[in-house]
Amino acid sequence: MIRLGFYFFLAILLALGAVWFANHPGSLLLNWRGWEVRMSMAIFSLLVFLYTVLCWYLFKLYRWFRSDNPLTSPKRMASRREKGLAELDLGWSALAVHDKAAALKHGKKALSLLPANNGPYRLLLKANGDKKYLSQLNEDPGSQMLALKFKLDRELKEKNNAAAHEILQQMQKISPDNTWIGQKIFDSLTRLGNWAEAGQELAKLAKAKTLDAHEHKRLDAIVCYCQALDGDIAGQKKTARSFAEQALKKDPTFIPAALLLGRHHLAEGDKGKAGKVMENIWKLAPHPDLAQFFLKLEPMESPSERYRRIQKFVHLNADHPHSLHLLAKIALDTENWAGAKQSLDKLVDGERASRESYHLLAQLERLQKQDEKAAEAFTSQAVNAAHDPTWKCDICNTARENYSATCTTCHTFGGIRWQQSM
Repeated sequence: MIRLGFYFFLAILLALGAVWFANHPGSLLLNWRGWEVRMSMAIFSLLVFLYTVLCWYLFKLYRWFRSDNPLTSPKRMASRREKGLAELDLGWSALAVHDKAAALKHGKKALSLLPANNGPYRLLLKANGDKKYLSQLNEDPGSQMLALKFKLDRELKEKNNAAAHEILQQMQKISPDNTWIGQKIFDSLTRLGNWAEAGQELAKLAKAKTLDAHEHKRLDAIVCYCQALDGDIAGQKKTARSFAEQALKKDPTFIPAALLLGRHHLAEGDKGKAGKVMENIWKLAPHPDLAQFFLKLEPMESPSERYRRIQKFVHLNADHPHSLHLLAKIALDTENWAGAKQSLDKLVDGERASRESYHLLAQLERLQKQDEKAAEAFTSQAVNAAHDPTWKCDICNTARENYSATCTTCHTFGGIRWQQSM
């Protein structure tokens, strides 16, 4: 009721004012630089009113732009985001088929639509590796790890192992419990030849249960073996022997460590210990290199003595193909044709004959019967027979004639293993 009364009072005032202006119209004269403007007071009042209304609307428009700017409206921003994400998807798709030009085009378009998003920077960095994109990611704490990963890949590609190791240390400071980083640090230390630190890092990985017990022992044995090699090269014989023994304790089937330890015992003139090392590992993992070393222990013995000694040696793992091959070779050297034939027949009858088996059978035919035709038949069978076991990388399956702690093909540390069977 009060508000209604106020409106009535305001209307009466306006009416009285209009009547007063009608009874006293008056006039207004404006003179400025030779120009004269004449108007009634009513027209002037109307102009003032219209000017006031215009100023009020301009102020309202200003406030609307400040609060509800159509350029930053949620609907428009959502549309820009959808377009930016679509460009980002197109860029990654182009990069997947190695179309870097298209990836860069879509990436720059996505960057204009998503300036506050690091996705376009990641795409552009992957497409051309520009340092400005890398620095942009590095400045953002959320993307710093990604920038470091890109730097790491670049240093590893250029085989700059020292720089790669420094980057990995920075990554570990950001994420100290990340096992992937720990594994990469271990690999980096092996490439740098820092075996003591590599052993410590390996122990951390084992404690974090990143590796199973068997794999940990195998890698630990290889680390010890590499330390033994370093000691051997540096002339530290005692250190080399100690690490070789540790390697065999961790992995009793680790043939390279057994050969190294056997060489040290033999250099000291202790044939008994050297032979014992070969016998212990032959029980578990026969290998042609072990056989060759064992044969060299007694260079002055007669053929018959050698045959008897080798018979005792192979009896430790009598049914293994390497044992039968070794016994057949010695039997051929001593012209024990029956012994050679018996050993090789076991392999043929058991369908375990390899190329070496057929080559030995061919040699037996030539030496015993001078039967070249039968020898050629066995040689032709050898072509289709399975390859003899060799050192192979368990990652990329690359074969090698000699043991190496790191595969030269895929650069995997500890990847080379002796394949025990065909």
